[in-house]
Amino acid sequence: MSGYETEVLMDFLNIRPEDPAPVMSVFAKEAGAEAHFNGGKNNFVYVPGKREDRVLLVAHADTVWDRHYMKNIYGEEYAAALSEREHRPELKGNVVYQGGWKRWGLGADDRAGCAILWLLKDSGHSLLVTDGEEHGQIGACHLEYGYPDLFEELNGHNYMIQLDRRGGGDYKTYDIPVSDGFRRFVEENTGYADAGMDSCTDIVVLCSKIAGVNLSIGYRSEHHAEETINVDEWLHTFRLVKSMLEKDQPSFPL
Repeated sequence: MSGYETEVLMDFLNIRPEDPAPVMSVFAKEAGAEAHFNGGKNNFVYVPGKREDRVLLVAHADTVWDRHYMKNIYGEEYAAALSEREHRPELKGNVVYQGGWKRWGLGADDRAGCAILWLLKDSGHSLLVTDGEEHGQIGACHLEYGYPDLFEELNGHNYMIQLDRRGGGDYKTYDIPVSDGFRRFVEENTGYADAGMDSCTDIVVLCSKIAGVNLSIGYRSEHHAEETINVDEWLHTFRLVKSMLEKDQPSFPL
C-alpha cells in the first residue's frame, strides 16, 4: 500500500463522523474555493479547476451518523452524547474498521471519497464537496435551486465523477440519461461493471446537461456499525481516476 495516500485516507477517517464541518473547512481553505455554509444541511464547497477540459469530482462530507440527523431521529440528548463517544478507526492488514463505540460506523461513506478529492486537488479538475447527501441530497438540491449560475457552471464541465459507491469494482449512472458511449468510456478506463439504476445520489441532482458516474471506492456495510473499507480497492479506484484525468478529456453532454 502507498504510505502517503493511505495516511490521507486515515486522516479523513479520523475526523469524527457526526460533524461534516471540519471536512468541508479543509476544502474551503483551497485557493479559489467557494464555500457556502447556509445552515442546516444546505452546505457545499466548490473548488474550480483550471483545465479547459475539466471534469467535476464530487463527494459528500456528511455521514449517516451526522449529529443533525441523530437529533431529528433520536433527540437532542442523544445527538449531544455523540461527541463524548470514542471514534477510533483501525487499520488491520488492508482493511479499516471502527475500533471504538459500536453504535456508529467508520464514516468511509463518504469520507473516503473526500480523501480521493483531496489527493486530486492539484489535478486541474474541479472539486465539489456537499453536505446532506445521506438524507435526500439536501446540499446538492440547495445548490441547484439557490445558485442557478453556479449550477450552470457545473454543467459546463465535460462530465462528473462521484466517489461514493460501495464495493470494489462497479459503477452507477442511475437514471441519468447517459449515452452508450459514456458507459463504454467508463468501462474501458476502469474495467468496472454497471451496477444498475436503482437508488440516488448527488450526481442525479447535479447532472442536468452532462453525464455523470459514481465509482466504487472500497467500503462495505455502509450505514452500519460494521462498516469497513478495503484500502487496496480504494487505492485502485484513486489510481484509475488519477490516470483517467491525466488524459485529454472528452465531453459527454446529455
